[in-house]
Amino acid sequence: MSIPLSRTLLAAILFVIPLAAASAQESGGSAAPATAAQEMPDWFKRGLPGPGHAALEPLVGLWRVHFEIHGSLGRSPNDAPLVSDDVFCRREWVVGGRYIEDTTEGTIEGGPYWRRGWLGYSNMDRRYEWVTIDATNSTMMTYVGERGSGNQRPIDMKGEFTDQGVAGEAAVGKRIPMRTEIHIDDNDHHTIDLYFTPPGKSEVLATRAVYTRLGK
Repeated sequence: MSIPLSRTLLAAILFVIPLAAASAQESGGSAAPATAAQEMPDWFKRGLPGPGHAALEPLVGLWRVHFEIHGSLGRSPNDAPLVSDDVFCRREWVVGGRYIEDTTEGTIEGGPYWRRGWLGYSNMDRRYEWVTIDATNSTMMTYVGERGSGNQRPIDMKGEFTDQGVAGEAAVGKRIPMRTEIHIDDNDHHTIDLYFTPPGKSEVLATRAVYTRLGK
């Protein structure tokens, strides 16, 4: 028969342990003190940050973004891309090192650009997952890797959304497959490509973002 958790232990699990995990991750140490880890129930241990999360560490920090818009925001892939070097991104660990929060903002063609996202690794599904919100769509964009794909390179995640016209007027109201690829070159450089597959067409590059580190 399982023994109910005491209020003290539950408080340690829900509040103290995640903070310890985040601190330890920043210092390169273990996820939590050994004595505390021994007291954690198995269901909680399975949700602790692990190697899949640690592999995302090169993405954390402050970045200058070379941003290109190709087949997106109603543009044709045949059009010359809109390009901006006035976009910046800040990423930090949240929720005890379980997710990276990404805030990207700047200007493109004189207009404001803003997006926020959360990137994580599902220990149970062994895949990366990515959710974003932005100042263009009223839809949350959700991408997931193949179940069991693990710490793959490049990171490849797929999703689908009901288009309001960002993939072109012919796509309004239709379900559009999308895919995000993250290429990590080194600790100071990486690229994120977003692809759409418009109805009846092949996959096209929607946006490309090339990141150069400005700081930690």
